[in-house]
Amino acid sequence: MKKTMSPLFSPIQLSTNMNERIGNTTIGEAIARNHELLQEHFFEPLLGHHAHTKLLNDISAVTNDLALQAELELTWDGEINEYDEETNTTLKHAQYACLYIELARAAEAGNEHVRAWAFNNHASLMVGEILEKTVAIQSRTETKKRSKQNSENGQGRNKSTLLLRKEAARLLMEKRPEAGWPTKVKAVTDLEEPLTEFIEKNKILSPRISNIERWLTAWLREDELVNPAWEKNKHTNAR
Repeated sequence: MKKTMSPLFSPIQLSTNMNERIGNTTIGEAIARNHELLQEHFFEPLLGHHAHTKLLNDISAVTNDLALQAELELTWDGEINEYDEETNTTLKHAQYACLYIELARAAEAGNEHVRAWAFNNHASLMVGEILEKTVAIQSRTETKKRSKQNSENGQGRNKSTLLLRKEAARLLMEKRPEAGWPTKVKAVTDLEEPLTEFIEKNKILSPRISNIERWLTAWLREDELVNPAWEKNKHTNAR
């Protein structure tokens, strides 16, 4: 019978440790955590490290002067940048979150501990919303990138396929037996080698060489470039 290992800590010990960790958090640690969350999850992935640094420098110059703070806030409200609407709105929230975090730091430095916690707690609520919005922005951005890449890949495949279809039509004329192609099977067999060489020479990835018989047979039957070349160069009784 397999022996069950005892947990390292009892439920009471876990609760005690959690309560102690949360209850002993200093305002300085709480402020640093909020800055780290914004830096790592908003500024770094969307705007870059420099945007966060510049913002903090701008804010540090106004935390002890309400007139300068109001002026800075007006500057933010009238700011025009290259970001999309959702990112720009989230940036505005991040600017104010950083402002309240720095106001908390200034209050703590002035021994206004209750005021410091109040500012930082308000900022914490904003940080949670900002991170949630950031996840949504990143998800949509990634979806757009994948869609664009898929579109570009599709265009590349279409271009390669067009080259191959034109070559197949050309070969149907160039290698046409004197009396015309007797069967589609004969055409596929005779064109397989030159089409393979063409694919390798032009580094065509799709359609694959291994599927020549399948896609060439389909093109002979219905493709707008290959089928007319087949009809023009087949034997009268060809199948």
